[in-house]
Amino acid sequence: MNAQQMLNITNCENGTALFNSSIDELINLCDDVITRETWAGAEEPVQKMVQQPPLVESNFPMAVVYIVLMVSALAIGSTGNVLILVTSACFKSLRKSGFIFIINLAMADLCVAGIADPMCVIAVLKGEAWFNDKQWLCETVAVMCLTACFCAFLSLTLASLNRYVFVCHNAMYSRIFTKKMCTLMCIAAWTIAFFFEFPNLTGWGRHSFDKKSNQCIWDRTASLSYTVIVSVGLIGTPLFTMGMCYILIFRKIYNTKANLYRLEVDDPEKKKKIWSETVKSSKMLFIIFLIFVVLWTPYAVVIAADVSDTMPTALHLFVTMLAHLHSSINFLVYITCNRNFRFAVLKVLRCGNCSESKSLTSETRSSNFKGTTSISETVSTNYSTAIEKSDFLKNASN
Repeated sequence: MNAQQMLNITNCENGTALFNSSIDELINLCDDVITRETWAGAEEPVQKMVQQPPLVESNFPMAVVYIVLMVSALAIGSTGNVLILVTSACFKSLRKSGFIFIINLAMADLCVAGIADPMCVIAVLKGEAWFNDKQWLCETVAVMCLTACFCAFLSLTLASLNRYVFVCHNAMYSRIFTKKMCTLMCIAAWTIAFFFEFPNLTGWGRHSFDKKSNQCIWDRTASLSYTVIVSVGLIGTPLFTMGMCYILIFRKIYNTKANLYRLEVDDPEKKKKIWSETVKSSKMLFIIFLIFVVLWTPYAVVIAADVSDTMPTALHLFVTMLAHLHSSINFLVYITCNRNFRFAVLKVLRCGNCSESKSLTSETRSSNFKGTTSISETVSTNYSTAIEKSDFLKNASN
């Protein structure tokens, strides 16, 4: 072999080595670029796919605050919603046609407080890796949580419409909200709720472990259209409907109050009683609506605005916690504002007795009887009519 041939072989070997080296460098460069750049045109970095440590390890103070609040929420929510179901089963006087929406809401809230909340605590303690080994569990929790939340929105909307018809169109109330129809409405609420969750199982959206809210939920970055439907359609629409119902109810109560004040009642104490009962009627309605606005609006705004997933973890964790607290606070509102329900709960807690007391039954029946009087009738100058109108408004909040 001459010198020229040996030189050619050497050059070939060097060229091959250089080529292989170039390929290796190109692969490494591509890996580095893919790690830093975005996935499938989204603005979310692919390095998000890398598992992150549990929140309790990465941010211990935040984890402690979150765990304390969530454990309190799941304890109050689970116990409170179970009490709603137990007292409703024990005391027939509470099972009015409109109260079935509260029962339906309690069932949905119990799913959130009793199942989703504990999973959120586990997520903070164990992290994403624990759920990645149990994909079926993460998927199941996400489906149940979303379906229950959507059903809670619909149940609150139905309860608001129920109160609106009862107060503003009382003559139609008994024809629309029969027990059979109310039961069908509750079944429809669960069916529609699952219908809106189903796209996550068909590829429109998807379920995943959200690293910022530390829970198994739908992937809010997977589909902008589905995220908008959730934030605007499933949260914004019930919010708007409830707001309109309560505005119309408040206006009706105000007009009735004005009519009552125009009555020629000699005793000022009796006029004061009428005013007091009217205020009580609107108080519970306003509290329910205000709580929904305060706890769910931040979540709806954040998930709609942060499609690129650039907002901080603390913000996502905070708004998610607020939304979960809603399933626990409803019980506190009922027991504070509804006297009949409060008496029934206290009787169950003190005595463990489900028997209906005569005082509770007679009081509720009397309230129901007076509530059948239409609020839209002309207010007479007779004092007894004024008291009936006041009692009717009081019953509207029960």
